[in-house]
Amino acid sequence: MDSVLKQRLITAFVLIAAVFVCVLLLPNVWFAVVGLLVFVSISGWEWSRLVSLENFHRGLYVAWLLLLSYLLYRWSDFRWLAMVLGLVWWAFVLVLLAIYEQGTTLYKENKWLLRVAAFFVLIPAWVALISLHQLHPSLVIYLIALVAMADSGAYFAGKAFGKNKLAPELSPGKTREGMLGGLLGATTLSIFGAWYFELPVQDWVYFILLSMVVAVMSVAGDLFESLMKREVGLKDSGNILPGHGGILDRVDGLLAALPIFAMGIFWGAIQV
Repeated sequence: MDSVLKQRLITAFVLIAAVFVCVLLLPNVWFAVVGLLVFVSISGWEWSRLVSLENFHRGLYVAWLLLLSYLLYRWSDFRWLAMVLGLVWWAFVLVLLAIYEQGTTLYKENKWLLRVAAFFVLIPAWVALISLHQLHPSLVIYLIALVAMADSGAYFAGKAFGKNKLAPELSPGKTREGMLGGLLGATTLSIFGAWYFELPVQDWVYFILLSMVVAVMSVAGDLFESLMKREVGLKDSGNILPGHGGILDRVDGLLAALPIFAMGIFWGAIQV
């Protein structure tokens, strides 16, 4: 077996085991701490690198992210506001992705844009994560599986049938056929999810449609990180995960999916 592939598989196995242990065994308060470490602290540090901050400014940047996250944890009544802001941001991201062109000066002339973005991406994702976990830990597992299914389905369908580029300016490897394959995989999983959570029949269509929207938006999360890496000329967000790059490289799709899925569950009053 190729050494790089072996390294990737070992890292993936450890990550999967760690996720199951943390999600299913930790009480919500400790799960929130672990989530804060992964989604805000480490991811914030990697984000600061992607937006070209250095030295002291990187630490200050992460400190602000942690402070705001702590305040939202203490003032839980405002968590919904953070998730709504996350939804608004990802709607804005769709516009940024649609108009992106290589060689654009937008982000070089407006460096604040991607620097501020972390506050509308990382914090809402963390808030959504702990809110879902508090409602039902299995929802977190389901969402992670949904994003992974969409990603895997897109990869294999793209390899087999991909012809038309989805976003050639950002990610030449992604195809429309691949995205459809990922959506098909996510839809199949959502049907199983509706059955597993024993949802009432009237909630099945809503849950499946919500899952489909989340799967599509996870692609936007992936493309947005590609945009950031392309602007700074980096292949990976970091090197903390052997064979996989950084934390952001692994959770980019999940960052977009979390606030959308959480708000969809709460607004739809889905009981699991």
